[in-house]
Amino acid sequence: MKKIPNNVKYIINKFIENINKMLGNRVKKIILYGSYARRRF
Repeated sequence: MKKIPNNVKYIINKFIENINKMLGNRVKKIILYGSYARRRF
């Protein structure tokens, strides 16, 4: 996530944090799709 703007990184990290709180160790991975995944932003 090097080139992703800090405000977007923050949102992604909060999302991951909340999913992990809700689902715990049942989460194996979280995949980012779309323009940010392709680094077209």
